[in-house]
Amino acid sequence: MLQNGIPRFDKQEFKPLKKSMKTITPFSINKKYFPALGKVFSPGVIENIVTTGNSALMTEVCKMSGFFAQISPSVSLGDFFDTIYTYLFENYRNEYIYKNTIANKVLLGRHSLNTAQMLTEFRIGKCKADVVVLNGTTTAYEIKSEYDSFRRLERQITEYRNVFDFINVITSNCQVNKLRVILPKNIGILVLTDRNTISVVREAESNVVNIDLAILYNSLRKNEYLAIVKQHYGDTPDLPNTLLFRECKKLFCQIPVETAHKLTIECLRTRGNNLLLKDYLQQIPASLTAYALNCGSNRKWIESFAQCLERPLGKYLPAQVL
Repeated sequence: MLQNGIPRFDKQEFKPLKKSMKTITPFSINKKYFPALGKVFSPGVIENIVTTGNSALMTEVCKMSGFFAQISPSVSLGDFFDTIYTYLFENYRNEYIYKNTIANKVLLGRHSLNTAQMLTEFRIGKCKADVVVLNGTTTAYEIKSEYDSFRRLERQITEYRNVFDFINVITSNCQVNKLRVILPKNIGILVLTDRNTISVVREAESNVVNIDLAILYNSLRKNEYLAIVKQHYGDTPDLPNTLLFRECKKLFCQIPVETAHKLTIECLRTRGNNLLLKDYLQQIPASLTAYALNCGSNRKWIESFAQCLERPLGKYLPAQVL
């Protein structure tokens, strides 16, 4: 349910999507390889596969861990990623697992690409928000898996309160009690459950009145702050670049906070191309939703990516591995 564009949850869990990954045969992997196996979902690995037809990192990790010995090279590359993802979900929930769950359960499960946008690694000062969902407001998700420390959390939350309306920390069940103690009361607490759902432990409260426009401005790209200034004032200053940033910042900071926040949301939503992604997300495995959402608006790249996922895994492996 939405109230003024803000998500309110009637139940204590986000429902699972119908789209799911295939059931896999149990694998046996030494846990020392889990962190390296998680890197298979890094952008560099996937980009190498699409552009060059192989990834040295993927080959090395899966060979050394024994993963390739337990899976047929005839499976599709997409099913291969689903298989690794499912194994990691059950044994090693790293940051990508959390990001992908937010993409599937929140962006696509609670909202829709028609009305919402998801950004990852959004810069605020010296921090980066793991996930930001834009859907009429701004909601930040800071990921703290069971493998993460809380050493930087206080600073991160302080930065996020300068920029976002709603702020959540999503974590594992074993970390919840610790977060209850150290987090401010208006910060939401979510848990990634063993059933692949997101459980709401504590709802986030609106923080929009505390947004610091000077800090928000510094997180925007040049084309974005120029667009906001033009939309609000009708024009942009006719100044050289050396003076333009400072003058636009002064103008931006004079806009009422709630208005500036809404204008920022409109601009940030142009960083992706949801209409293009809608055409391809159904072709892409659920394990790669978060990656696909960050492919931007390059239709040729997305088409190549989708085609690669349909081909056999063996096509992307060196002959000596087969």
